[in-house]
Amino acid sequence: MIDEPGALSPVTQTALSPIPTEQPQSLLPAIIALAKDASVDVAKLDALLRMQAEMEDRQARREFTEAFSRLSAKLPRVKKNGTIDLGKGRAIPFAKWEDMDAVIRPVYSAEGFSLTFNSAAKEGGGLVVTGELLHSSGHSKRAEIPLPVDTGPGRNNLQAVGSTLSYGKRYCAEMLLNIVREGDDDDGVKGGVSFVTPEQVAELEALIDETGTDEQKFLAATGAAHLAEIPHGAFTMAKNLLLTKLRKVPA
Repeated sequence: MIDEPGALSPVTQTALSPIPTEQPQSLLPAIIALAKDASVDVAKLDALLRMQAEMEDRQARREFTEAFSRLSAKLPRVKKNGTIDLGKGRAIPFAKWEDMDAVIRPVYSAEGFSLTFNSAAKEGGGLVVTGELLHSSGHSKRAEIPLPVDTGPGRNNLQAVGSTLSYGKRYCAEMLLNIVREGDDDDGVKGGVSFVTPEQVAELEALIDETGTDEQKFLAATGAAHLAEIPHGAFTMAKNLLLTKLRKVPA
C-alpha cells in the first residue's frame, strides 16, 4: 500500500492518537514514537518537544507553589527586637544569619526547598548578594540586595566582607521565604524608647566577635536582653566598652 501525499505513516498516526489518561502530564510516549519514524516532520517533533518542556515547567511551578503554601504556614515569625518566635511562648535570640538558618533550614528542607547564595562586586563599591530558593520540582526564584561593605572600627577587609555577606543572606532569605518581621510599624521604637539600628547591631556584633567577648555578660552590663534592645542613647557607651577591650587584645 502506497501512502497518499501528505498522509501520516501508521507509526505517526499511533503517536498522535489521544494520550492515555494514566499519563496526562507527558507527551514523551508520542515524542519517542515520532523520533523512531524516519518520515516524521522534524518541525512537528520540535514543536512537541517545546510543548513537553512547557508542560514540565507548569508542573514544576505548580508543585513549587503548593509546597511554598505549606511552608508559609510553618515558618516562625521574626521579632524586630531580636528574637525568633517559635510559638507556644517559645523564642530564641535572633541577631546573626547563623541563628536564623538554624531555625528555618529544617522547616524549608522538609518541603523540598534549598537555599543557595552568591555575591558579586557592586559598581561603585560594595557587594550584590543574590539568593535563590530551589525546589525539588526544578522550579526556583531569586532575590538580590545591593549592599555597601560593612566596615567598622577594628574590622579588617575580610571581616567587613564576611559581615556584609551574612547581612545579605539574612535579607535575601527574608524576601524569598516571605518571613514576617513583626513590629516593623514602630520603626525601632518600643514603648516610647528608641533602640539601636540594625547597622549599629552589626557593628557591636563584629566588635564582640573580634574581642572574644561573652555576649550575655556584655548584655548584662548594658541592661538589655538582646543587642537589638540596647537603647539608642546607650550605643556609644556600649561601643566604647568593646573598643576599650579591643585595645587590650594582643595583636
